[in-house]
Amino acid sequence: MNRILLLLDHRGNRKLIAAMLDRHYEVTTAEADDLHHIPFDLAILDGTALIRLRDQLRERRATAEPCILPVLLVTPQRSEAIAARELGTTIDAFIVTPVDKIEFQAHVANLLRLRQFSVDLKKERDTVQKLSLTDDVSGFFNTRFLHHHLDRLLALPRSREQHISLVFFDMDRFKSVVDTHGHLLGAKVLREVAELFDRHLGPEDRIVRYGGDEYVVILPWQTREAAFQKVEQLRAVLVQTPFLQAEAINLNVTASFGIATFPEDAQTKRELLSAADQCLFQSKELGKNRVTSKGAQ
Repeated sequence: MNRILLLLDHRGNRKLIAAMLDRHYEVTTAEADDLHHIPFDLAILDGTALIRLRDQLRERRATAEPCILPVLLVTPQRSEAIAARELGTTIDAFIVTPVDKIEFQAHVANLLRLRQFSVDLKKERDTVQKLSLTDDVSGFFNTRFLHHHLDRLLALPRSREQHISLVFFDMDRFKSVVDTHGHLLGAKVLREVAELFDRHLGPEDRIVRYGGDEYVVILPWQTREAAFQKVEQLRAVLVQTPFLQAEAINLNVTASFGIATFPEDAQTKRELLSAADQCLFQSKELGKNRVTSKGAQ
């Protein structure tokens, strides 16, 4: 049910407008001048409320973008010129008093349709964006997200003070898993490993499928030592967890890990990726199923 917020200081108009809104709408009247926490799909207000609440309405509308948060102004005919100046910034339409019921209801229905259209459009856009940043095999983020997210994190002033650690990990002897169980079950193992690690990561940590059987884990605001401790826990959990249990295979796998930390080990995104990858290579060279940190080399 659409939520309509009435901000009409004129008592007579408020009573009249409320009567014109049929039972298909959830009508609310603001009890105070703070609109920040009042949910609504359409606000209807008069001139005095517009003057009083202009800044809050503009802020709410800007925050809602790209969705439309429509506002309808009820105004006397003598104030049409003033109302016209507010179009597109604070209000989306205005209606002149005395209010014609049919015209008013048409305005309300049209503004609510625009609101719903913008909400649906945003959902579609968000879905497309999510698909463009998601790996088909694991269901987690892909390299497009990795570069976008790292660029954003490294640009933050706090990154040089609070550290950003990056982890490369690669499944050990994964070719034998695919050779034995096939590509479909091999892909399922990769997904189950990512899901396992995701359950043990923090709310700001991100796991990304880098390609093949290789993943990257982004650990914002975590020092080299904190990252090493967390990754060692992930390595231990991986060793203890059987995979493909639904298929009664109960497969055990291991992985090798490499860690680099910004800004100690690298000054750019490219250097950070390269440093973590070099540490992963060293873990492989030293016997696999181990964690190597750039600072420990």
